[in-house]
Amino acid sequence: MRPKTLLVVVALAVALLFSAPKTYAQLITNGSFETGDYSGWTTGGNFEFTQVVTGPFYVYSGAQDGSFYSTAGAVGSPGTISQSFDDTAGASYTFSFYMASVGDDPSHFTAFWNNTPVLDMSDPNNGGVWTLYSFQETGTGHDSITFAMQDDPEYIALDNVSVTPGSGSTPEPSSILLLGTGILGLGSVARRKLGR
Repeated sequence: MRPKTLLVVVALAVALLFSAPKTYAQLITNGSFETGDYSGWTTGGNFEFTQVVTGPFYVYSGAQDGSFYSTAGAVGSPGTISQSFDDTAGASYTFSFYMASVGDDPSHFTAFWNNTPVLDMSDPNNGGVWTLYSFQETGTGHDSITFAMQDDPEYIALDNVSVTPGSGSTPEPSSILLLGTGILGLGSVARRKLGR
């Protein structure tokens, strides 16, 4: 193999590695409520009138993702759903979810990362349209998310909750090792061919 050909092959291998779509591990179990219930979640507080539904419900036409979504209508005090998960300390994570509400009064919605509010809204109103909320957080090694929801007259809707490695995350060490091994192997083959 000539040096120019080797260079082209290595350049193509690197381009393919870095242009391949990145898929990240989802750290949340049942984030779109597709089990039809709160499997994977810990429920607490005032959980009356809070359920997983499918299809049209109240003013909502259906799920943002899949078939199921959560609706919360606790009266007087909030109900909560939460999950804990292991991650990498110091790494960046994207905590995101879709919420829909119509400004019922009184109503309240709070999203927490490790018991610290990242979003706190009274009488939230996005016209009942699924709206994405996304936050960059730093992992501690073991983290949690919690939603506290109360809607005295009607319901707030929640769907497609996720925690994934953030955009600043570094490539997996195994990918780098694989790339390095491939480049060394190509170099070895080229050197043998050139030595003849």
